[in-house]
Amino acid sequence: MRGLVVGLLPAWFICFSCTADFSAAAPPRDISNVHQRVVGGKIVQSERDEQEALFNYYFRNHSLTYETRLASLKSEASVPDWRIPYSADIHPEGAGGLGDVTGGRAAVQGRYGSRRIESGMSGGSSVLSLYDLAFNGGENLANSYEIRRIMGTDRALFPRLRMRVASEGWEGYCSGFTASTIRHPEPVRPVDAGRIGGTPGVVFQPSDIKALLTGIYNRTTDDSYLYLAPPSGTGGGPNMGTFHLALANYIGQADHPIGIDRTRGEEAWNNPIYAYKVSSIRDAGTRDGVQYKDVSTTVTYSSYGSDAQGQTDPRTGARTGNRKQSATFRYLLALDSEGRIVGGRLSGGAVHFLWISLYAVQGREDGAVPGNPYIDVRRVIALARASALPEVQKQYDQATIGPLIDPALAKQ
Repeated sequence: MRGLVVGLLPAWFICFSCTADFSAAAPPRDISNVHQRVVGGKIVQSERDEQEALFNYYFRNHSLTYETRLASLKSEASVPDWRIPYSADIHPEGAGGLGDVTGGRAAVQGRYGSRRIESGMSGGSSVLSLYDLAFNGGENLANSYEIRRIMGTDRALFPRLRMRVASEGWEGYCSGFTASTIRHPEPVRPVDAGRIGGTPGVVFQPSDIKALLTGIYNRTTDDSYLYLAPPSGTGGGPNMGTFHLALANYIGQADHPIGIDRTRGEEAWNNPIYAYKVSSIRDAGTRDGVQYKDVSTTVTYSSYGSDAQGQTDPRTGARTGNRKQSATFRYLLALDSEGRIVGGRLSGGAVHFLWISLYAVQGREDGAVPGNPYIDVRRVIALARASALPEVQKQYDQATIGPLIDPALAKQ
């Protein structure tokens, strides 16, 4: 579905209600993010109040509260060096995604030693063939599923934004890259699968673990991610008041990177934003008690790269070489009489929405939950934790919001 999409609270989320002050002047509805909305025939809280409730809930243990006054928000901020998302491959589906296209028995034997690959067993050179060898008894399960999926299935990145079935040249794992590099430090050490219950002697290199992380975060359910600035604005982009508040509260206050889908329409190009700078704020008049500001903001995000490229200082854990790009947006902000942001509208640049992942979903064989059912997200996360620098992993554990694993797995 394209067009108007409002960010709903996850079904398991308990909303700590906030109420907008409707006695004060409010901007027109096409700009406002403080008007109550009607969803499913029911009146629900405004977009700004919903975002305030979400932020306050997820950062309740960090002594942070959502700030809406423009004068109190940082005009420039970046996450700490150790939290900057690393660049990684997005594994285009036209090249086989994470599965084998031309891999063979010799490649596996040369890379993983002289382990014999029996007939009918996994015999490719992809990371999913390696995973099959380590955790699926050598059966060609995760790898073959990937090939079948790419040949034609429902590959929606987000449940509410369904994509066409036929594989397109642009499709890949950019949403998985974005989510995994926000939630995990860069893998830096090889890990023997035997350490986490797999086949001893099958070793995953950091590049393999990056690829698997990208894979497990590339599919979502309604509860596994949050819209921070949903595509609810005119033209299918976000309300820019909500956009500005997301940057300033998540990055400016919480030092938390956020995902951006940079293009509207069917194509999706996702990246993790880790810094922003407001280069100008100019008065744009007052109408009906609402103040308006013309704003120009530049965001910096990690761009796509190679899984084989190490970007972490092995001593400090600081980011040393991520690829980065920037984008500048011009927009109108609406403020109430107390200087609180009550809406906005894009005037220059292009953006679809802002988001973050809460956890990697565990795919199911019956298709009820998207994702590769032959990859256990617990195994991949265990590999990632074993590969990360311990002190950096500890910092992520203290800073990352959302469950460590799919809550459905915790019930098993």
